[in-house]
Amino acid sequence: MTVLVTGARGTIARHVIAQLLDTGRAVRAASRVPGATDLPKGVEPVRVDFTAPETLTPALEGVEKVFLYAAHEGIDAFVAAAQDAGVKHVVLLSSAASANPDNEIGRMHLAVERPLEASGIPWTFVRPAMFATNSLWWAESIRGEGVVRLPYPDAPVNPIHERDIAEVAFAALTEDGHEGRTHVIDGPGHLTQRRQVELIGEAIGREIAVEELPRAVAAEFLPESLLDMLASGSTETWGPTAEAVTGRPARTFADWTADHADDFR
Repeated sequence: MTVLVTGARGTIARHVIAQLLDTGRAVRAASRVPGATDLPKGVEPVRVDFTAPETLTPALEGVEKVFLYAAHEGIDAFVAAAQDAGVKHVVLLSSAASANPDNEIGRMHLAVERPLEASGIPWTFVRPAMFATNSLWWAESIRGEGVVRLPYPDAPVNPIHERDIAEVAFAALTEDGHEGRTHVIDGPGHLTQRRQVELIGEAIGREIAVEELPRAVAAEFLPESLLDMLASGSTETWGPTAEAVTGRPARTFADWTADHADDFR
C-alpha cells in the first residue's frame, strides 16, 4: 500500500510519515518544493501544488490512501484526480471549527470536507481543536526577552499534542472501520495560558514573565473568533481525546513542553 502524505513539511505530517515507515508502508511525501523538504530515508518526494492541477495526477499514480491537509483551493481538481487514480481512502486533517459554519476557520475546512463527502471516495475527517504548537508563536519573545505577551492570560485552554493528532490519522489510514467517520479530538484537560507559560519555563529551566496584552492590540494579529473564545472563559470540551481512537492516554501540555523545550531555548 502506497500512502500519499500532503503538507510533508508540517509537524503532523512528519509524525504520520514516521509511523507509516515504522510499519513498513510505502510513503510518498508531497510538498510544493520537494527538494526543500528534508525527508527520512525511503520516502519518495513528489511535487503537489493544489493550484497547479497538472501536479496531481503523477503524484497520485499508484496511491491507495491519502493523508490530506485542508487546502480548499484546488480541492475540486484533487477530487477529480483522486477518482481517476482509484484512491481508496482519504484522511483529511480538518478542524473542530467545522462544526460551526459561521466561523471563518470552520467555513474554510468545510469547503474541503463537503467535496470529499460528495466524491464517492471513502473519507475520514480528523477534527482537532486547539493545537499545542500554537504556543510556538511565543518562542521568539521567550528566547529574546524572557516574556510572553498575551490577551486574557488567565483564560482556560485545552491544547492537543500534535503526536496525538498524527496517531489518530495513522489509525484511520491503517485500520478498518474509520471510513465515513469524523473524529473530533480535544486536549486532555484545561489549563490557563499563564500556566502554559509556567510549564514552558519549567521545561527550559528559566522564569518567563507574562504581560497582558490589550484586546485591541491582539486583534491586529489574532482572529476575533479566538479572542471571543478566550474572553468567554469557557471550559467546554469539543469532544474526547485521542484515546477514544488510539486507546492510549492523551499527552499533556507538560509532555509537549518537554518535547519542544529546545524550541524555546
